[in-house]
Amino acid sequence: MSKKNKNSKILDKPTKAAIKKEKVAVVDSPTQAATKQEKVTVVDNPTQATTEQEKTKETAKTASWLKVPDESTLPPEVQAIFKQQQDSIGFVHPFFQGYALNPNHLLLWNNYYQTLMYGEGELSLKEREIIAIVSSAANHCESCVTTHKAHLREAIKDPIFPDRLALNPDHVELTQRERSLVDFAIKINQNTSDLSAQDLEPLRQVGLSDEAILLAGEIAAQFSLSNKLTKAFGWKVGSEYDRLYR
Repeated sequence: MSKKNKNSKILDKPTKAAIKKEKVAVVDSPTQAATKQEKVTVVDNPTQATTEQEKTKETAKTASWLKVPDESTLPPEVQAIFKQQQDSIGFVHPFFQGYALNPNHLLLWNNYYQTLMYGEGELSLKEREIIAIVSSAANHCESCVTTHKAHLREAIKDPIFPDRLALNPDHVELTQRERSLVDFAIKINQNTSDLSAQDLEPLRQVGLSDEAILLAGEIAAQFSLSNKLTKAFGWKVGSEYDRLYR
């Protein structure tokens, strides 16, 4: 075997580094590069973007995930409710805006609601609003809690008590009668299947008649309905309601 010339250069096989360098140096064809650039610079259709923005604004404005009817097309009775709310608090509650999609049902519900909350009966307005707040809290309906904290603030002229009640009814000072109503309302909204005749006795012991107990139960159960409708369709109030009557 012949000897290698000392001055001759031994050429190794291409190193891995060189191969990598070659791979890095590979350039896409103009067509491929243009295609990649086109993919990067694709922009949404301006018309589609505008439509989505309008939908978002409309949803935020009406606070409903359903369509909201034009007020001018609603029955006079519904328009009167809207005007009364505009005059008293400066806006229409989203629950009423949303429910107006079925105006007949809204009117039937509102008549029942007004009777429960402001009609005749042994329960005071404070007691009824207490039931509304703890029922809504039990159903995790923050919007309804916010609404009825404002109503209770107006009724008792106390800006602190409603907030503390909503946070934890066990940590606020209540009369024995109010405590019995709170416990009953929470049971109706959380543990209805566990209720028995014995659960009515604490209410009777504080002097409530069966008619008053029925009214308390109706109020608590009604809020189970309105809480669920509010959460199902996005009929939620904003911070403007939390500022009322403070």
